[in-house]
Amino acid sequence: MKGTTKLRQLLSEPGMLVAPGAHDVMSARIVEAEGFQAVYLGGFATSASMLGIPDHSLITMTELLAQARNVAAAVNIPIISDIDDAGGTALSARRTIRLAEQAGLAGVHVEDLVPGKHFVGHRDRLFSTPQAADKIKAAADARTDPDFVIIARSDAIGVTSLDDALERANAYAEAGADLLFLPYLRLRDTRKVVDALPKPLLNVVIDTPRQDLEQAGLKVAIYPVQSLFLAYKAVREMIKELKSTGTIGNFAQRTPAMEDFNEFIGAKEATQLAEKYRIV
Repeated sequence: MKGTTKLRQLLSEPGMLVAPGAHDVMSARIVEAEGFQAVYLGGFATSASMLGIPDHSLITMTELLAQARNVAAAVNIPIISDIDDAGGTALSARRTIRLAEQAGLAGVHVEDLVPGKHFVGHRDRLFSTPQAADKIKAAADARTDPDFVIIARSDAIGVTSLDDALERANAYAEAGADLLFLPYLRLRDTRKVVDALPKPLLNVVIDTPRQDLEQAGLKVAIYPVQSLFLAYKAVREMIKELKSTGTIGNFAQRTPAMEDFNEFIGAKEATQLAEKYRIV
């Protein structure tokens, strides 16, 4: 089954879909290996892990989609990906959607933030509602696969107000969005927002219990940065230990055996194929 069709099927089922975030191919494979039915690729995590840069609209669509393509080649579960503002204009969005389909993504979210965002101490800027809605319409029109999922993201709660976010979300739904994404939405407001929206809600989750999210009516929960932050912390601690003591022996109990990691990464299957084709 195609990833797009599988994602549509998952969205049609009762309950909430959990899509843990991955920051690279290996973390995406871990998400799949642990039995999750979908994985999320965020722009923040991709910018940091792939390029070592912050999420200030610096990563290009080509780079975002290159990471997506690599992940799609390695996992068999649907991938939901961030594509920032989809490249600027509505025409850019059309081309980006076609490229996202070709990369093997099952769905993407398009934001209404003006490029040049998330600078500490400065408020983000939003495209006008008509501009952003036209981009969503262009993205929906560009699909060659009708199952490809278009998610409209509005950051209005963090920039203007919840009321503005709801107005924008309704406009984006009318333009063709399949899901809506409202960062900064508080749990206590989620049920009211879900009831007011014409399409299901996807949102970022940090540590809210799943039961609370489901009761509030959230359809898709994404965890965009946790794997990246934990990987950063673990590696940083190991390198600090090596620098200060000259050894990483204290990390031995936390380090997987080579055999275990080789099994995860597919060395056994590769060896079997090498034997089949008389490479070894």
